[in-house]
Amino acid sequence: MTTQTTADELSLAAEFAPARQDAWLKLVDKVLAGAPFDKKLVGRSYDGLTIQPLYTRDDWNAAGDPSGFPGAAPYTRGGSALGTAQNGWDIRQRHTHPDPEVANRQILEDLERGVTSITLKIDASGQQGICVRSRRDLETVLKGIMLDLAPVILEPVGPSLPITALIVDAMRALGVKNDTFAGNFGTDPLGTLAVSGKMITSLDEAMARMADTAAYTAAHFPQARGVNIKTAGYHSAGAAEAQELGCGLAAAVECLRAIVAAGLDVDAACGQIAFTITVDADMFMSIAKVRVLRRLWGRVAEACGARAENRTVPVGAITAPRMFAKRDPWVNILRGTIACFGAGVAGADAITVLPLDYALGQPSALARRIARNTQIVLQEESGLARVIDPAGGAWTFEKLTDDLAAAAWSFFQKIEKAGGMKQAVVSGLIAQEIGAVREARLANIGKRKDALTGVSEFPNLHEAEVKAEPVDLDAILKRRDQGPVGTVAKLPYAGKGNLMSALVDAAKAGANQPAMNAALKTPDVVTAPPMPGIRLGQEFEALRDAGDAFKAKFGAWPKVFLANIGTIAEFTARATFAKNFVEAGGLEAIGGTGGTDAQSIVADFKRSGAAFAAICGTDASYSEHATVLAKALRDAGAGFVLLAGRGGDKEAELRTAGVGGFIFIGCDVPAVLKDMHSKLQAA
Repeated sequence: MTTQTTADELSLAAEFAPARQDAWLKLVDKVLAGAPFDKKLVGRSYDGLTIQPLYTRDDWNAAGDPSGFPGAAPYTRGGSALGTAQNGWDIRQRHTHPDPEVANRQILEDLERGVTSITLKIDASGQQGICVRSRRDLETVLKGIMLDLAPVILEPVGPSLPITALIVDAMRALGVKNDTFAGNFGTDPLGTLAVSGKMITSLDEAMARMADTAAYTAAHFPQARGVNIKTAGYHSAGAAEAQELGCGLAAAVECLRAIVAAGLDVDAACGQIAFTITVDADMFMSIAKVRVLRRLWGRVAEACGARAENRTVPVGAITAPRMFAKRDPWVNILRGTIACFGAGVAGADAITVLPLDYALGQPSALARRIARNTQIVLQEESGLARVIDPAGGAWTFEKLTDDLAAAAWSFFQKIEKAGGMKQAVVSGLIAQEIGAVREARLANIGKRKDALTGVSEFPNLHEAEVKAEPVDLDAILKRRDQGPVGTVAKLPYAGKGNLMSALVDAAKAGANQPAMNAALKTPDVVTAPPMPGIRLGQEFEALRDAGDAFKAKFGAWPKVFLANIGTIAEFTARATFAKNFVEAGGLEAIGGTGGTDAQSIVADFKRSGAAFAAICGTDASYSEHATVLAKALRDAGAGFVLLAGRGGDKEAELRTAGVGGFIFIGCDVPAVLKDMHSKLQAA
């Protein structure tokens, strides 16, 4: 006998009425007790996007189901039908140690322990990356690396052509076959100009040289790409998500135009471009950014006439440098993990997780290990790469992707209307637009509206110090070629790879990077307003540094006595707030026992050895005791008296009694802390 089970019998919710949004809103209104829904529960990004607390099928229908299928237009859900589900994403590690020998050891260690590709940040000065000036340096860096299995992505600081020529010659010397190299030579002239504000030649010439590199790559390295549009510079300058995407897209379009003008067809030109974008601790936005970039580039490639198979693009992701903190750097592990998770869910082709001590200097072996293992655990143990576009069909992500795509496309159109990315960078439009968002972002961080765990919130003065890997740069530089070596014949104009061919020939003849730089420099140089790179916690960290300097000089951090009024239950909330407030600025909070007798509290203050005091209690206790206590603290020698709260209608009276500042949610925290440090210096 067989029994047929119906769908209703299997549904656990069959006896309940369907959930309705209007019923949910009524329950929310009851909890809010009259507070405005939009202010309390609706978020807004720095692009002006509205982030709802709950999304429904109506939002999905409004978006019009724009995502399609994996591997099909508009490529939101991935550039191939399998996405990263077949082999996982490319686990990429970034290397910056100035000593080529040390860099080589670290690279080999990473590759032996799970990394599948590497980024080489090259800087001839050794200050920002690996000190490479000659083919010998690159041979040292690449020794023992199987470049057919582990692609290399270049990230040159300054002119990229000499580094490309040197690595091409180094691969020849190492016996690497051209058709097995699947890396990227990292040319990105507009990104370089936007960040540094200068170039060694005119912008038109720089774009022609970029196109020449792309043409040379297409002719000699069929699996490689010559151009890598990196958006980290825009993001580190404070850009919002749509601005970052719009800048990256506009820069890529300028490169596409230049490459086509140099003689490649649009399909071959599209095959020379890749992207590396940032992902950060905002997981939802990180997922949306990767999905949006694929969609927008697919639309650009379609509009330019590229065939369907050439409308996808490799999208690499790197954890955002601006979110990494110097203070309590262990929290950076969590930030990096969330960012990596977002990139993995969105189907990024390659992910780079920066080490936890990135902001401190050269990463330690432990930090590099944690960075690579973060990816390995998410990929192998969590199975994150085994599902194709897990965000697909989720109302939140589809609506956010659609909204962000519209905002990014609008910013891209604004750049195009201004004459394109070249003109927008040189005129200062990009720096101006991003600068406005940067100021708003830093203001919100200063008000602790945007909280930074371990920095502006929950600081720990007694945290164990994390030190960067020591580097003796002077000793490293002494072992490298210092000046121009070798001769560079008169270089041809940039064209269909002929300039790069000439540079490769010069490298074969022994020319080093300084010699090629000198040959490439022209009298007609270009400048642009540079975009300053920031870290979100830098203002608070500067205050912590000032507190540490005080401790180094006097043996202890400057102290702030918490003059607590009333019982523990009454003063704990504001005392905790005040403690977090002052310790975020490098001042140590010393808790008082509480009570209402001003003389007893003052006696506790004197025993604490504190220079300053902060009155903490309830509004009711302030009305009765704060005025007397403030005057008593000032008379007892408190150089500055704070009150945790706004003061209300008694503010003028409290100021007359000796309260110098009021601290509350939404006040300018760094301004108050800077004032306290200045009083310490004046004392």
